[in-house]
Amino acid sequence: MQNKIKQIIASLKPYNGILYFSVLLFFFHFSWKIAVDGDMKGDYMYLFGKDITPAWFHTACLWLTSAIAWFVRLLPGMHDLVREPAALYFPDGGIRILIVWGCTGIKQMFIFAGIILFYWGPFLKKLVYIPLGCIILTAYNVIRIGLVAVFTRGYPERFDSLHDGIFRYIYYTVVFLLWVYWEEVTVKKYTREKCKRKNSSLAGIHAI
Repeated sequence: MQNKIKQIIASLKPYNGILYFSVLLFFFHFSWKIAVDGDMKGDYMYLFGKDITPAWFHTACLWLTSAIAWFVRLLPGMHDLVREPAALYFPDGGIRILIVWGCTGIKQMFIFAGIILFYWGPFLKKLVYIPLGCIILTAYNVIRIGLVAVFTRGYPERFDSLHDGIFRYIYYTVVFLLWVYWEEVTVKKYTREKCKRKNSSLAGIHAI
């Protein structure tokens, strides 16, 4: 029985990284769902029932609305997008998209930061990679909401499949790809360098 267990563990060794990533992903995803409450379509955020809505959430929503409007107006034929303080819509059809704290992508950035922070790799490089990853996620978020506005123009029935379906899955795909880069480039390079230093140290000892 023990030999069988050892064989199973040995067969899973090549997949340790992806398994650990999956565990961290689900852990932080469900930790957020359990701990953070409140209407993600509203203006308040709660942690175990206590209002923890940061003062900067409203400012972040206004900035995000401005960034999305800028992106959409770059696209051909989309210059007539109307921007209200925290809402976007086209005057000739579509839906009025209200930008609230649930749109900021803070949940996805929390999950990404948690995965990288608790994954293998040099800690100091994590302090650089996590902010860079959050910038990439924010850029995708601007594109995501902008394309939802564009693709629902005249077709409001598309909103749920785009907002809650296709673009949300792509969001987590971006998180996955950021982890792949960290694993394949940073972690493996760090491991190789660590092994080289260890081998050099052992060679020095043997030479003595």
